Amino acid sequence: MKRKMAMALAAVLVAGSLPVTASAATFTDINEVSWASSTIQAVSDKGLINGYEDGTFRAKNNVTYSEAMVMIYNLMDKTGNLKASATNTLPIYQSVLNTYKIPTWSQSTVAYGLSAQILMAADLPKFTTNGVSNPATRQDVAVMFGRALSEKYDIYAGTGVNYNDVWRISDEAMPYVDLLSRLGILTGDENGNFNPTANITRAEMAVMMNKTYDLLSNELANTGEITEIVNHDGDYYDVDVKMDNGERNRLTLSDDNISVYNKDGSRELPISSLSKGDKVSLVFDGLVITKIYLLDEETSAQAKYDVTGYIYSLKESEVNFESENTGETSKYKLDENCTYYLDGKKVTRKDLQNTIDDNSDKYAYAGLMTTTENEKVNGTRQDVVYVTAMYVTIMEEYTHTGEVTDFSSSSVSYKMSGSNANKDAKFASGCEFYIGDKKSDVDDLEKLADSGTTYIKITVNKDGKATKIIMAEDKFQDTSKVNATYRVKTITDDYIRVMEGGESVEYSIGSKSDVAFYVWDNKNNRFDEVDFDDAEEFCDTDHTDGEGKSVDVYARIGFRDGKKVSSVYLALENEKEKAFGEAEATERKGTVESIKDGKLKFKTSSTEYTLASKYDEDDLKIGGAPTSSLTVLTRMANCDDVTLYAEIKADSDNKITEIEARLTAAEGKMIEYNGKDTSDSDKKNTLTLKTSDGSQFKLKTVSNPKTDSDDYDAEDLQTTGYRGSSVELEFNNDGEISKIIVTDSSYNSGTKRVKGTASLDGSKIKIDGKSYSWDSKTYITSSSFTYSTKDMFERMLQDKDIEVYVEATISDSDKVERINARVESAEGEFVEYDSGSVTIKTDKRSWVFNTVSKNTLLDNCGLDDERDFEKKEGKNVTLEFNSDGLVEEF
Repeated sequence: MKRKMAMALAAVLVAGSLPVTASAATFTDINEVSWASSTIQAVSDKGLINGYEDGTFRAKNNVTYSEAMVMIYNLMDKTGNLKASATNTLPIYQSVLNTYKIPTWSQSTVAYGLSAQILMAADLPKFTTNGVSNPATRQDVAVMFGRALSEKYDIYAGTGVNYNDVWRISDEAMPYVDLLSRLGILTGDENGNFNPTANITRAEMAVMMNKTYDLLSNELANTGEITEIVNHDGDYYDVDVKMDNGERNRLTLSDDNISVYNKDGSRELPISSLSKGDKVSLVFDGLVITKIYLLDEETSAQAKYDVTGYIYSLKESEVNFESENTGETSKYKLDENCTYYLDGKKVTRKDLQNTIDDNSDKYAYAGLMTTTENEKVNGTRQDVVYVTAMYVTIMEEYTHTGEVTDFSSSSVSYKMSGSNANKDAKFASGCEFYIGDKKSDVDDLEKLADSGTTYIKITVNKDGKATKIIMAEDKFQDTSKVNATYRVKTITDDYIRVMEGGESVEYSIGSKSDVAFYVWDNKNNRFDEVDFDDAEEFCDTDHTDGEGKSVDVYARIGFRDGKKVSSVYLALENEKEKAFGEAEATERKGTVESIKDGKLKFKTSSTEYTLASKYDEDDLKIGGAPTSSLTVLTRMANCDDVTLYAEIKADSDNKITEIEARLTAAEGKMIEYNGKDTSDSDKKNTLTLKTSDGSQFKLKTVSNPKTDSDDYDAEDLQTTGYRGSSVELEFNNDGEISKIIVTDSSYNSGTKRVKGTASLDGSKIKIDGKSYSWDSKTYITSSSFTYSTKDMFERMLQDKDIEVYVEATISDSDKVERINARVESAEGEFVEYDSGSVTIKTDKRSWVFNTVSKNTLLDNCGLDDERDFEKKEGKNVTLEFNSDGLVEEF
């Protein structure tokens, strides 16, 4: 039955009725789209898209939303990627599909799309208007394809999108455009634009389907990501790898039958160093995996474990362990089946203990894999932390963290984390210096230390000299202690006693007035600040859940220097998961280094903060930008020509809940500047900047920005002669441009401006009767068209059916440096209207010109509906342009 339905659907891919299909060999019109003719033939041969009964393919016709969904269904069916659970779901959605007048012939596939989450209910209003099917836009089709492929390929925040018109792509579509661009399914036009709101044609759809078909039908490289790893007492490991081609490999590995190597194969690693999230490459011998290469950046094996630090003592049933990050000492129970590794080789606990004892003058650096069990201890149930695997390397160097108290070019003084003791260390010869994960020099660290409170992670050798220093504005934290939740035993004026690692531990409160206390209000889903007496009463009260069962009080604790408490968050046992998912927010501010894969990094911190997929307008603000969106934020963060400052709030998992950002510096080409007297309110006090990576940012300015010269002022900058100038921008504290500095020397060396109707005079351009030579880097802008190359502009000037008016900047050597052009008239055969642009064909070639808004154009042309433009196709028209160079009537 499933096969019969797929065959029936294949027959209706191109229209709302059942056409007689035509094979690619007999298509009579595909030469009109020579760039796609071979692809059209390929998709027809594969049975993905059929032609019409008259033997045509009609490549330039738009694809409707219903047709797009049918095509995607057929594509997934042909490649064996249909979700069986989502088929035959029409009865579930029949009512809503009828409500939105979805064509009967496509309802089965639209129902599938809804069930498989390729479509959302909010998409349905786009399908028809007054019962007539609407053409689909390029970005909406990208979303549909992206959702269909999301089962096999990872969706990120869209940071890799690099089209010139990226700002026009919606936030919803951006991650999917990013995915399809990464997979090579989507590309831009000849000008590097994506044209997100343009309607997608059958030719473009054929190209997307052909590329997707090949992607799904052919295997990619044998690389993937570990999604799960289970350690069976160190004897063997069950590993689940999600391959980049969408497949999953479930492997059973042991040190006896598999070899694990670092990226370049220079070092063998134990299997226990693999962990969830690792990128790996699998090497096959036939169907058998023989090797695994760890593709992540070089890191110590210990760093891949739950806890890292140094062993103080190793006993038969426990290990006394000092955290590498905080300096705190903790005791961990040893699981009876704990696996021990020494430099990658499996050893017994006794052999490891003997090695540590024999090297008492050195450091036993270890990574611990832990698990927590809730069990009875002294008659009460407690969380007990057990070590299930331990990886040890004997080292001559030692690493710990602290707060910098003094920093010079030759030494550092610091207060060690978890202690009030001050330590000093001189720098060893060749000492390495870092700010976050960025390599720096000692002068940079000294400047950062002088700017305020800073923290270091310092590695010292056996002589006590520092060999490596990492400095940051954030404290270095032990990942095993971050967001730890403890069962409360009691709270007094002096301390709070909790159960930690199976033991009763006291933390000093000090002065109660210096500690903030909070109690979880489950009804209102928030923490309420209380005084000490209320916190004490909450801990001393016997609490029960809704069934009358006794429940304990749990706490999350914030610490100052040493172990003194700064804040206490209290919640009942049955509410702790909900409560501590929304613990105290982290506040952070500074210059942003990058946003990659949805994670934000500051320049002076190694911590990564995760961005949400969407924010309310109150939670994401970009000062000085007319539009505050994740797309704009990401482009700014990753652009080398701008400096982005941000203030964030993050939850306990380092997920950003609020972010406020603004530019503090920028440079690039000034595409357009509009001052306070501009008539268009949307453009008033704005500047559009193009940076070296092709990004364009529309930015707000103060009402009269300053310049850096008496030769020009803000009013001069609005003239077309300054468009394309290289500029440096300065900003106020609100992120608005306060100063525009023109750095292009031609504007400080006596250039002149000419304007008039333009034509070609041999190899020169004639403006208002006088001829000028081209400069080697003539910069061309226009509101009438998007062509920016000299070659295309010369072709336009040669076309007798087009009249062009220009304003040009001429150098002292009579060369044209910049041109701002607008078309005054054009005649030719009408080809099509497409989302703000109209295409005509002259004797020379086809030309695309920008238009006024669709509704204004319809009114001026006396038309009622956008589809009426199709009635003009093939007719000779004269285009009339307004003073801004936009087509207003024909």
